[in-house]
Amino acid sequence: MSFPLVTLQPVANARHGWVALSLDSSGGLDATSLGRVFCEFGLYDALGGLPCVVAIDDAPPDLSDYIPAQDIILRLPVASCLKANAAPLLRRLQQDGFRLIADGLPPAGSKLPASVTGIALDCGSAVMPHASEHLSQLPSPQLALGIDSTDALARCRDARFQWFAGSYPLRPSTATGNTKTGAPASAPLLKLLSLVAQDAETHDIEMVLRQDAHLSYLLLRLVNSVSFALTQKISSFGQALQLLGRRQLQRWLQLLLYANPVAGGASPLLPRAALRAARMEALLRQAGNADSGGDIADQAFMAGMFSLLDALLGKPLLEVVAPLNLADDLAAALLERRGRLGQLLDVVIAAEGTPASFGPTLAGAGIAPDAWAETLAQSCRWPIQVSRETE
Repeated sequence: MSFPLVTLQPVANARHGWVALSLDSSGGLDATSLGRVFCEFGLYDALGGLPCVVAIDDAPPDLSDYIPAQDIILRLPVASCLKANAAPLLRRLQQDGFRLIADGLPPAGSKLPASVTGIALDCGSAVMPHASEHLSQLPSPQLALGIDSTDALARCRDARFQWFAGSYPLRPSTATGNTKTGAPASAPLLKLLSLVAQDAETHDIEMVLRQDAHLSYLLLRLVNSVSFALTQKISSFGQALQLLGRRQLQRWLQLLLYANPVAGGASPLLPRAALRAARMEALLRQAGNADSGGDIADQAFMAGMFSLLDALLGKPLLEVVAPLNLADDLAAALLERRGRLGQLLDVVIAAEGTPASFGPTLAGAGIAPDAWAETLAQSCRWPIQVSRETE
């Protein structure tokens, strides 16, 4: 049997912290496929307790034999929830430990079974007028899907949704501090990235850090909070350079671009950029294209990380990356989608839509659906940690 095409997208709260991941499919996820994703591919362990909203057409009564029920939220079509014989099955799933939400609003005069505690609704650019009435009658979670702008996000908040998913963080917005207000503070950081990319002397890198107190503070705070594998806290630039090494320092500097140095608070783009970078590296490594030195994998990681700089700074990507003197292959991937890196970047970006919409892109890159699903599971652990520690 062919494996279904899946997507795995972040779900955030009103403060832009990730509260769940949403697993969706174009062909329907049966119990066997779910078992492979969560257990064989390791998604459940990678989640580390973060809930996962799983969209399925029908839930078998023995689903808990295939996947752990804890922290799994089943998203079922509202019509399935309202079937005459659905109540016993839904109650059984709830007793097994699954949480249940209905995908869509029930018709006027209909009431969802007591085991269904929330609603997921594809809001797009508008919220249905009577959504608030249903949302106020259910405990949680109330999930707004397909949010494509900050205006739509605001409308969904007003309608009493609590969880939000969609492409809205990728749109430049003054509301999230991702536009021209961030540009001045980015100048020293871009200089740092240029130095590291050109393998400059450690002394030169440290001097730039010392000239910007806020930037150096953000770097040390980010590394100390997210780099949980380190056995000791980093308290100085020299120590950071020594313990992390040049390769890891370069990655932290890339991540720091999205840490909202001017506006402060959580950045919706920071974990998204980390997710793109992790997926790019995982795709390359799975295909066996990373050399022993890791140079190609580093370029894949950087391509994913830098692909959101235009959204961060509100400038054309060409204008942002031009001063960095990037390798030709990396620049071609970012700016023209050329080469293998450009092809993989197309896949990662297209996968932020619906499963059906990026199927041709995935096939064109020669990536099998099950290999893609395994990549999703392998590449979500670090972005989840980034979101948790930087909220």
